[in-house]
Parts: sequence; structure tokens; C-alpha cells
Amino acid sequence: MPSRSFRFSLRDVPAPLRHETMREVVGRAMMNMDFVPFTESLSMEIEGRLLPGVTITDAWISGHRADTGYDRSRDSDDFALVWSSSPARGMMSQFGKDHPADGSGVLISCADRMTADTRETFHHVTVKMQRAALSPLLPDVEAMLTRPVAADNDALRLLASYIASFRSLDSPAPELDHVVATHIVDLVALAVGTNRDAAEQASRRGLRAARLDAVKRWVLARLASPDLGVAQAAAAVRLSPRSVQLLFEQDGTTFTAYVLRERLALARHRLAAPGFAGRTISEIAYGCGFGDLSYFTRSFRSAYGETPSDARHKAMGGRR
Repeated sequence: MPSRSFRFSLRDVPAPLRHETMREVVGRAMMNMDFVPFTESLSMEIEGRLLPGVTITDAWISGHRADTGYDRSRDSDDFALVWSSSPARGMMSQFGKDHPADGSGVLISCADRMTADTRETFHHVTVKMQRAALSPLLPDVEAMLTRPVAADNDALRLLASYIASFRSLDSPAPELDHVVATHIVDLVALAVGTNRDAAEQASRRGLRAARLDAVKRWVLARLASPDLGVAQAAAAVRLSPRSVQLLFEQDGTTFTAYVLRERLALARHRLAAPGFAGRTISEIAYGCGFGDLSYFTRSFRSAYGETPSDARHKAMGGRR
């Protein structure tokens, strides 16, 4: 993983040492919490990504109780939005308010006492933000603490999708970190609920980026479909067709051009892949969503300056 990422797994720790490792290394040293396991079969998988002012953490931890144990000093003024990817038997509490692990989210203070009680292993995501990153969009952030964010909240749904896209990048360019961090904070503010001026600013940045990302993810999963159209994409991401078209126009392209580019890229990859050596060029073209072989050949030559046959020949080292 990149240097600005981190990962921890109890699978790498001998079984007799897992209780102590969870309590001392993970709980007190890494997370400043007291951990009390509810099972002898301990499991813990933690993956994180560090961005400017933002830390994204994915965690899978077997049943346990976690407690900060005290109200922390105000030298830690971070905030965190926490949610589970699916309902589970768990509860988070702060300021006397209980929040179930039902797929919804909740904004919590990292400076105040918090407890969590989980009875099973499940996936939950934490987006931790410095006050300086969040307060321009949520000036009265304390008033938003422990306020639940519904699982079907549009901004929360887009935030989860946007983070998944960023996480899937093998080696994201460091210069993207500030942009991605800004978009994530925008989406957190929109999910929790902010004032009108801040909402407009966040919508122009993070919301637009996350919506475009969601459309692109939907397209990439369906390149083989010959009937891939803007109407279907719009319905899938809960937007109008015109809104989807505007997203691509603001990105300097069109929906049709993006689909063509990605289909050509997929075809080019398959032409060079050993696993597709037994497939004919027409089979590859049709498998990438092209319904007309002549159109595929013309488009391929226009994009790459060579025919599909030339590309395959070159990938095979000149062998016929």
C-alpha cells in the first residue's frame, strides 16, 4: 500500500498475544481506547488512508466494548463521521445518546468520551476530520454532534461510493490528496446538514465530483452492455439525464465520449492480455459493448493510431 496508507491485522499476531495486542497496541497506543473483547476468537482488520486534515478508516473487529474511559482534553478537537455498511448488532454512545449500527451514520466528537458495544464482526467506516477542515462548512459543528444521518441519505451514499473509488486506486497521485480530502469534507457537511451558503459551495465541489464518480463506476461495471445509455445511468444514480450530461460537460467531455473511451481502453487491454489470446478480434469487440465491428476498428485507429490487429500483433512481440 502507499506510504500514506496503513493496515493492521490480528491475523499476523500469534493467538496467545492477540488479547494483549488488541488492548495495549491497538486500543491504547493507536486509538487511545480501552478494549474489552467479548469472544476468545478475536479478529481485527483495520485499513486506513491519510489525507490532508482527513483520515479514512475501514475496520472489521470482532465483538467488543470500546471506551475512551474519560473526557479527553480539548487538545484533540477532531470530529468523526462513523457508519456501518450494513445493519449489525452494535451501539455507539456519546453525550448520553445511543446510536445503533443500523447502516446510518453519526457525527461524534473525538475530544469527548465515547463508548461502543458490538456483538458481532461487521464493517464500519470512520472519516476523521480536523476542526480546521470541517468548521468552514459546519461553523456550529457541536450542534450537529450525535445527530443521526439516515442510511439512505444521498450525500452519505455518495460519500461511501466516493471513498470506495479512491480506496480502489493502487497508487493515487499525491497531488490528488487535497482535492479528495476537500470533496470528502464537503460530502460530510452535506450529509450532516449545513447552512445554505455552505451547501451550495459543497455541492459545486464534493457533491458534483461524487456524482460524476458514481456514474463512472456504474458505467465501468457495464461496459459489455451494448445498450449502455445516459437514461439508464441517470436512473441508477437518481439524477435526470440532463444532470448526468452536465456532469460530463463540466468535466470537459460527454457521456458518449466517456463510454467510448473506456470501451476502447478495455478492448486494447484484452487484445494484449494472454488470457484473451484465443478470442477473435470481433469477439473482443462485441464483449466490450461494440455492436459494429467496422465502427470499432475506425474508433480504435482514431484513438490509438493503429488497428486492433496491429495492436494485438505488437503485444505478441510480432508473432503471428
